[in-house]
Amino acid sequence: MQDPLGSRDKARDKARDKARDKDGTERVARSLGRRLGLARLAIAWERLWPALWPALAATGLFAVAALFDVLPRLPGWLHAALLAVFAAALGAALWTLLRRFAWPDATGARRRLEVASGLAHRPLAALDDSLAAGADNPDSRALWEAHRRRMAETVARLRVGTPSPGLPRRDPRSLRAIVVLLLAVGVAVGWSDAGDRFARAFKPDLGWIAEAVPPSLEVWITPPQYTAIAPIFPKAVEPGKPIAVPIGSIVTAQVGGISGGERATPTLIVGDAKTVFERPDPANARIEARIETGSRLAVEQNGRRLAEWPIAVTPDNPPTIAFAEKPEATPTAALVLQYTAGDDYGVVQAKAEIRRSYEGGAVIGKEVLELALPLPALQARRAKETTFQDLAPHPWAGLAVVMKLVATDAIGQTGTSEEIALTLPEREFRHPVARAIVAERKKLTTEPERRSQIADAIEEIARRPGAFDHDTVVFLALVMARSRLIFEREPSAIAPVRDLLWDTALRVEDGRLSLVERELRRAEEALRRALAEGAPDAELERLMRELQEAMNRFLEALAEQMRQNPEAFQQMPMDPNMQVLDPQDIQRMFDQMREMMRAGARDAAREMLSQLRNLMEMMRNARLMPMPQGAGQQNQAMRQLQEMMRRQQQLMDQTFRQSRGQQGQQGQQGEGQQGAGEQRSIQDMLRQLREMMSQMGNMPGDMNRAMEGADRAMGDALRALERGQPGDAVGPQGQALDQLRQLGQGMMQQMMEQMGQQQGFGFQGQFNPLQGKRDPLGRYLPNQGEMDTNDVQIPDEGDIQRAQRILEELRRRAGQRFRPQLELDYIDRLLNRF
Repeated sequence: MQDPLGSRDKARDKARDKARDKDGTERVARSLGRRLGLARLAIAWERLWPALWPALAATGLFAVAALFDVLPRLPGWLHAALLAVFAAALGAALWTLLRRFAWPDATGARRRLEVASGLAHRPLAALDDSLAAGADNPDSRALWEAHRRRMAETVARLRVGTPSPGLPRRDPRSLRAIVVLLLAVGVAVGWSDAGDRFARAFKPDLGWIAEAVPPSLEVWITPPQYTAIAPIFPKAVEPGKPIAVPIGSIVTAQVGGISGGERATPTLIVGDAKTVFERPDPANARIEARIETGSRLAVEQNGRRLAEWPIAVTPDNPPTIAFAEKPEATPTAALVLQYTAGDDYGVVQAKAEIRRSYEGGAVIGKEVLELALPLPALQARRAKETTFQDLAPHPWAGLAVVMKLVATDAIGQTGTSEEIALTLPEREFRHPVARAIVAERKKLTTEPERRSQIADAIEEIARRPGAFDHDTVVFLALVMARSRLIFEREPSAIAPVRDLLWDTALRVEDGRLSLVERELRRAEEALRRALAEGAPDAELERLMRELQEAMNRFLEALAEQMRQNPEAFQQMPMDPNMQVLDPQDIQRMFDQMREMMRAGARDAAREMLSQLRNLMEMMRNARLMPMPQGAGQQNQAMRQLQEMMRRQQQLMDQTFRQSRGQQGQQGQQGEGQQGAGEQRSIQDMLRQLREMMSQMGNMPGDMNRAMEGADRAMGDALRALERGQPGDAVGPQGQALDQLRQLGQGMMQQMMEQMGQQQGFGFQGQFNPLQGKRDPLGRYLPNQGEMDTNDVQIPDEGDIQRAQRILEELRRRAGQRFRPQLELDYIDRLLNRF
């Protein structure tokens, strides 16, 4: 009887052995499958790489040719032929690859594993075999399983091996390395514009392609900078119309989209001269050429004309200059020069050259005295100017000379006037001491070797101080001049002594009048130069203030001299033709000049400034009219009002800049308080002026209303500044300034009524260097004909006031930051311009 429990145990062990054998078989199969896949890939690479290399070599050679930009430089037919060769080589290589390549099978993969692993007798085939007989025999089965286990252990040691395409056998000279090296260099050279290079490599220069895509052309002409002419674009000019081109202009031409080699390079034609373009790259060409002569401008390519324009080269003629009137002397021995000048593109310099003449003009000296002449602008195309040259201190004063005018343009060309003979004006001194000093000064020029005798004569003059009113300055100047002549024996000491003696003689003759007159001329020349050079408004305002202060000092010195020398300035009966200039006229002239400069009318301001020198010379020949009683207090009140207006204008400008540039910035509160303090101080000045005028009893209704309006506007501005809102203070400050101007006009009108229109400086009609012109106040000068209509028109008072109101409104709106940014930017540009 069999044991049932023992049978079940054997069956269970047998089933467990089968399961274990099955798991082992699956693991072996998975491991073998992975190795078979790797073996197939290795075989595929060994088959693919040798077949793929010819196609890659052809592609690499084309890339090298494209990156080095070789193909576009070849003739079109050769370029196209090489493209065809590259395409054919690539196609043949790909066809060979597709025909010869086959994916490896499992048998080949097993065989590679066996060979790579060094296995003999094809052991991997045993893994797929099965026991043919004796499957039920335990001994046979055990022997078979032992064989399979041994084969499975062999699978774990299998190696795929490194793929070996065998390319070195096919390329024993390693030519493939040359292709790789060239490709690396080509990438380094042409990587920045690789796309454009490949595009050009695929486009051979064939005739039908060139016709289909014509090149682009851009041409412009840049005139010389000194001509101030904008660039000229020939395409924008009416066809067939000659283009006016200043000589020396630079023509610039660019041609884009060029296909082809060197033969496709364009040519620039200017007149009969041909110049080949430069090729920065194969697709573009550029050239710059100077235009000197010629009647046509053209661009050609491959014998075909891309564009052509007729041109007319305009020469730069030398400047012209001439005397408008013969030079003449003023009563104060200043030389009046009137001249006209012109140039195609502007005169940059004008001067007068003076030489000594001897023997009745038969001999001309070599030493040259140059006088700079004023111009209306930095580069004026037309100029008609009058200048006063004070040559009385010069050693040649009173001597015969020849003079010519010289004008220079921007490129150094010069034009000269005719040469005229004249005698330089020499000042005549009335004071005996001044005449004695000038006589010794002249000896220093004509007889410098007699300096010891001249020093003794100067010492003799200094020993009589009563002759020059015991003036300490004159005495010390004479002693210094005598000492320098004695102790400084060098010839270079004569010139400073000569200047010192001249200033001393002027002080004896005129007191301080000549010195303040010199300061006035310097201030006038500085303002004239600033107007011509386009100086900023702040600089013009400073120079204008200095000029007005110098004019005030000159008028005071002139009036003082007239009172001290009544015999030289007699109060004669009024002539109907006499020009009368009172303080109101002087103030009105400066106010109009200031308004013109603020409104941007600088030409008109310069025209008025050119009359100032004439007025100054005329006042030296004037008669002083008696002033009414109380004029001193009125003048003091007027000066206080002028100071108040100046400070109010400065404060308004400061407030305006603060409202524009410091919105939301730190420190605004501090600056606002500072402005509030200044506004309060100006308001206090106004109230003091009101008390002064009330005590004088000169407060008509219109002046009282103007003062109340100014006080009210100042109060509004003060409150806005205290709140830290400068934008709201600009408008009231402008209103206060307007009220102050009205107050000033009322005060001037009142002073004129008190003077009866017969007070001030009277001018006789005998001296008039500006024939045919108006004075700065718009009136005809005495005994004049018609006005020269070519002069600059001076704006009337209404135009100036309208311009000023527009400017103040712009400033007010610029301070309102709630406005759109676009509008604020536009207002800022307008304010920066004007």
